[in-house]
Amino acid sequence: MKTSVSSNDRNPVAARAAAPLWLLIGFWVSIAISVAVVVRRLVAIVHPSQSAPPQLAALDAAFASHAALTVAHIVPAMAFVLLTPFVFLCRIEAAWAERLLFPLGAVVGITAYAMNTYSIGGWVERSAVLLFNTLFLFSLARAYGYMRQGEHLLKRRWMTRAVGILLGIATTRPVMGIFFATSRWTHLEPRQFFGIAFWIGFSINTIAVELWLHSRGRQSQAERMAVRSATHL
Repeated sequence: MKTSVSSNDRNPVAARAAAPLWLLIGFWVSIAISVAVVVRRLVAIVHPSQSAPPQLAALDAAFASHAALTVAHIVPAMAFVLLTPFVFLCRIEAAWAERLLFPLGAVVGITAYAMNTYSIGGWVERSAVLLFNTLFLFSLARAYGYMRQGEHLLKRRWMTRAVGILLGIATTRPVMGIFFATSRWTHLEPRQFFGIAFWIGFSINTIAVELWLHSRGRQSQAERMAVRSATHL
């Protein structure tokens, strides 16, 4: 006797498992930090603070020296980040939001390479940006390719990788905050710890996303095997 199986059981895209609490918290915190960083940077470009600490004032001046490129990078990045909840957290995927992620992501990635010529942390920061930005664009391209092929599960996995890497910039901010807070004892300047913060922040996100995807991959495989067994009972 065959057991009836719903379409949601057969379709791993439709049968989305709820993300764990730690992942949801990290997702929303990263979005909040990313938006706050962009807003703060735009305000600093338009109205430079006269009372900012010397190290922060120097950073503001560095970004203001190539303001047009900075705006061209951070505004699409903020738009990309704000669209991700519509793609990942809505019960029904917002196709319009997903389609916008690809051109926005391409602009973010290309301008990131250009921004890298003005890196504050020297070659340590440049190497982190080159690696993780390339991984971001590669993941985005794979997601787009699988979308064109109708491979929705693989598209979602690669889009998750792309979003996780992009949100790594938010994870670097608390790391930088620790370096700033301890600079009176370490005597490290931004040019010395910016690159280290980039490597730490982006690595944390990349590893966390891969662990999540691999755990979901094993679970999805077990679910598919269970469905096959049930249909032959």
